[in-house]
Amino acid sequence: MKTMKKIASTLFILAALALAVSSWKPDTHALTDGWLHGKLITPDGGTLITEQPNGFQIRLNEIVKGEISTLPQDFWGKADGTFNNTKIFRGSYVVQPINGAFLPVDPVEIDIDSNTEIDFEVTPNCTIDADVTNSGRDLVARYRITKDPDAGKITKARVLVSKWNPNVGMNHIDKEVVRDLDGIDDTVIQKTLYTDTILDLFEVGVTYYVRIAALCENAAGRYNFSETFVLEM
Repeated sequence: MKTMKKIASTLFILAALALAVSSWKPDTHALTDGWLHGKLITPDGGTLITEQPNGFQIRLNEIVKGEISTLPQDFWGKADGTFNNTKIFRGSYVVQPINGAFLPVDPVEIDIDSNTEIDFEVTPNCTIDADVTNSGRDLVARYRITKDPDAGKITKARVLVSKWNPNVGMNHIDKEVVRDLDGIDDTVIQKTLYTDTILDLFEVGVTYYVRIAALCENAAGRYNFSETFVLEM
């Protein structure tokens, strides 16, 4: 009797396993094998310099059955104005740079496959023409700010200094000078050559990286930057 019960129990287990195997289906979800990369280019052909990290985003809205999804997929661009995302499902998308120190950019419709490259021309809110030198141990920064007519009010300028770190920016500062421009008319600002000095800055044998940043009012609060200057004694 015990043997019969054991056989019946074994048959029941085998039947359950067979049912489970017959009902199993492989995962047929597509892999995220799409790749989108590119850069933000300024009208003069240069690459837009952005804040570090998270200076701008790329927004993707997938097109499904002719309809644009209302659930955007956003990812961050890099400090040098490039962007790269290898975790995208292949398909058609509306793509647009957002949340950067540039004027609004028109979205474009593209098909993203295993290697899709696209560059966007962007107009910076403002540009900074700068010259940075040392006078003995003092740093002297001279600069002009020019804004696009459609950009917001120029509100601040900053001289940013970092010791040893070439990624000088809003999140990498050892020393700075902040100039409040909020109460000055933009026309006056753009006609003015500003000079800011940091006294007794330089130490022998230390490399300093310097940039000028300027803020035109924008929803994301992003600064535009000058080129980076490298100084040492």
